[in-house]
Amino acid sequence: MGKRQKLEEAEEAGEEEVEEQPIKKKTTGGAESEVPEFEDPALDNDDGEPTEFSVSVTNLSFETKRAAVRKVLKQFGKIVTVRRWVRGAPRRADVSFSSEAEMKAALEGMEGQEIEGRVVKVKATPKEEEAAAPKKKGKGKGKGKGK
Repeated sequence: MGKRQKLEEAEEAGEEEVEEQPIKKKTTGGAESEVPEFEDPALDNDDGEPTEFSVSVTNLSFETKRAAVRKVLKQFGKIVTVRRWVRGAPRRADVSFSSEAEMKAALEGMEGQEIEGRVVKVKATPKEEEAAAPKKKGKGKGKGKGK
């Protein structure tokens, strides 16, 4: 008996339509395990505005959460924001501190340290540059002048 027949019989009997969600299972060597549901990493960012005293933590695992990064770096000072998802760099997190001294302490203290089993690299976050205005094309010499 197929799904369509079951649904038709349920409708005839006046039962509510209950649709079952299939559980995705991953098989590896005969053992089955549930595949975790996709979680958008962009939702794992702090809402606040980052300060000018921020460091970039690179070489993170794809599964590393903002809370894990915050927990490791809070020993160096007051953290203002943690941006775990950075456009174009999925293994990077930007952490903003409240002062320059805290930022420098984090740069020195995190050199060669591990977060969730991966050795991370820490450097000062580069400033975002605004895109230059497009060049205006001028009139070239000799265009449209007879010949």
